[in-house]
Amino acid sequence: MDQPSRQLADRYLLQLDTAWQRWFDRDAPRVAPAGMMRDVLSPEELCAAAPPQIWPGFMLPDTLPIVGNEYGDWLCVRVLPSGDLGELVYWYHGGGDWIPVGTRIAEALLHDAVDQFRSLRPQMLRGAFESRDEDNAEVLARLEQPAFVEWLRAQLVDDRCSLADIGRLLTLVIDALCSGQHARALELLYQNGWARAAAACDLIEHALQQPLQPIAGSEVAEAAGIGWYPDYVSLLFDTARMSPEQATSVRAAASLSDDAWPRQDWEVAQEIADQVIADRSDLGWAYTIAGWARQRTGDFAQAASIYWDGRYASSFADQSVRLNSHCLADKTGKFAVERLLELQDALSSEAKQDDYLRLMTAQSDRALMTEVHEYWWQQGELQRERHDYAAAYDCFYRSGWDLGISRLSDYGRILQALAQCARAADWQARALVAETHLACLEDRTGR
Repeated sequence: MDQPSRQLADRYLLQLDTAWQRWFDRDAPRVAPAGMMRDVLSPEELCAAAPPQIWPGFMLPDTLPIVGNEYGDWLCVRVLPSGDLGELVYWYHGGGDWIPVGTRIAEALLHDAVDQFRSLRPQMLRGAFESRDEDNAEVLARLEQPAFVEWLRAQLVDDRCSLADIGRLLTLVIDALCSGQHARALELLYQNGWARAAAACDLIEHALQQPLQPIAGSEVAEAAGIGWYPDYVSLLFDTARMSPEQATSVRAAASLSDDAWPRQDWEVAQEIADQVIADRSDLGWAYTIAGWARQRTGDFAQAASIYWDGRYASSFADQSVRLNSHCLADKTGKFAVERLLELQDALSSEAKQDDYLRLMTAQSDRALMTEVHEYWWQQGELQRERHDYAAAYDCFYRSGWDLGISRLSDYGRILQALAQCARAADWQARALVAETHLACLEDRTGR
């Protein structure tokens, strides 16, 4: 009988390296993850014609779900043009947001365990109570299980770190969690490149939002005479936006002295965001933080340049609810785009004529989501006519996952176009993944 990994590889024409073969053949049935991501999918389930765990039109169309938390969120793995498995993303069912969590399943599961120790704040997605374990002692007990630690050590070893080094680092992570130093644990992940992008966002949230706990409640806003949503929530993005009168009212409402007023660490947030942008260009939250860090200090030219570079980042990759930036992007759903509208004087004449920016910032009553979808669809068709199937694939991808689409059934033609372009580009594995998402969509919609 074929190994499970071989069956999966044949189903999607994947090129599985040794680590992934070992996961599907040996580790997946035996590893007991420490966090909430514990619902491990078997290759048999993934080999179905239309796996019910796939959320078509919501999950990214080049990904397959690997491990879930029984709450609806999934660790999904990207399928690369070569057929290799690439990075993993944590996909949130409440809105379809996603964030990268490393290139190895061990990184993703370690980050998920550390994530259970984050401070709870009333919010959607990341702060949802159901998405984390209520008993940190149980998480620690699972994290300290010798079998799990040994598995992590074996999976995380690389040219930079020996088994002994990994063991020491894991001990430091666990010790930090035991002593209530969640941020220290995140720093260890970030510094060692484990789930680096996710740890970076966590550290930014800690630098900007954790200090605000004394004033972050709706009862403080009410006592200060400020409407909670969107007014007060938007002020929590950067408290320097408060007027002196508002700050005085909030201070009184929270019974804080001048010395006790919470301070956000924008310098640390900027440094981390800049590094994320240096690593990749698809995470909107990094552009939000890096751009605003300049804008808030009057460096409008640099801010505009950063926002410009981030204008294409998907609205599903902005983590705006966690960072309280969503109330400042209510017109277009993109913080960077709306700041560009404010900073037009700092834009070049060429930038002001950019078709995408003009579409996003046009002052009219229209269905922006539909117009952006159609813009990218037309760009995809243009690239397909030029036989540039890689560029066409990218455009069709954006047509569905830039701002999204209002009707689930409309993802059908996008998934079909993605599959066609992938085949024309000889990306057979990606074509099969897109076709599988399409089969799942047809199952759900009956079309």
